[in-house]
Amino acid sequence: MAKLLVYGSLNIDYVYQMPHFVQPGETLLSLSRQEFAGGKGLNQAVALAKAGGNVYFEGAVGKNDGTLLLQVLKDNHIDLTFVKERDNMASGHTVIQVDPHGQNCILLYGGANHSHSKEEIDTCLSTFASGDYLVLQNETNDVAYIMAQAAAKGLKVCVNASPLNQAIFEMPLEKCEFIIVNEIEGSALVEEKEDADPYLILSKLKAKYPQSSFVLTLGSKGSLLSMAQQDAVIACKAYKVQAVDTTAAGDTFLGYFVEQISSNVEPQIALQRATAASAIAVTRKGAVPSIPAIEEVLAFVKEHGSTLVDKL
Repeated sequence: MAKLLVYGSLNIDYVYQMPHFVQPGETLLSLSRQEFAGGKGLNQAVALAKAGGNVYFEGAVGKNDGTLLLQVLKDNHIDLTFVKERDNMASGHTVIQVDPHGQNCILLYGGANHSHSKEEIDTCLSTFASGDYLVLQNETNDVAYIMAQAAAKGLKVCVNASPLNQAIFEMPLEKCEFIIVNEIEGSALVEEKEDADPYLILSKLKAKYPQSSFVLTLGSKGSLLSMAQQDAVIACKAYKVQAVDTTAAGDTFLGYFVEQISSNVEPQIALQRATAASAIAVTRKGAVPSIPAIEEVLAFVKEHGSTLVDKL
């Protein structure tokens, strides 16, 4: 069984219900405040674990405020050997305003997520071997470094090119086994319009990075999968469900897809199960609490059927 290493972010989400977004110069009383464990790295690690993976995490939290984040990892049986507790440093966190219409605005503070040294990265990677998987996002420091070092060791690198900024374009993406992008991220990587035909975006991505496989997610329309050095494109429509919170949909999808691929599940089946997992997640509030276990996903697919199609 392949080991699955997530090098990623651990954030505390402070969510404020507001009568409206705070305006410049305004002081506004919030209606309520809630605190959640979050971060793309944490969400994806939990999804990998709930899909059945043997998951390890490399990350960092503040010693004084990281208890919630560490507990979520423990509760989901994720190995904490490479998670550091930093003195005199706060954990990464977000301040999220939510208005009465459900719209939000987010302030992100990187904190301990950006405190990793190359020596810590090297020590962590020394315990993994060729054939293991590394899952990356763009919410920590030195992502390009760990990407290159892991690929050199023969790890199968899977990157979620989010959040999209200049650092993404400086990463050695050609070393990645899987690149997972949405329409905005995919179009930016190939200098194409966001509303371009997704099949065009996918073909340009394949031309630019021929050694990589791609998953292009298209929101409510579904997703496309193109395996490296194969012409066929696998298409999967999204399930029609009543969404109440889409916060962790993409992270749930990615975690399930990578775990299933690592378990030698056929790519089209992995895509179908990832689609089902994200559909379940959006019907529930919260990020981590919304991520389903594999048994529920399998039952969902059995009940609702396949959404694999010839073309979206």
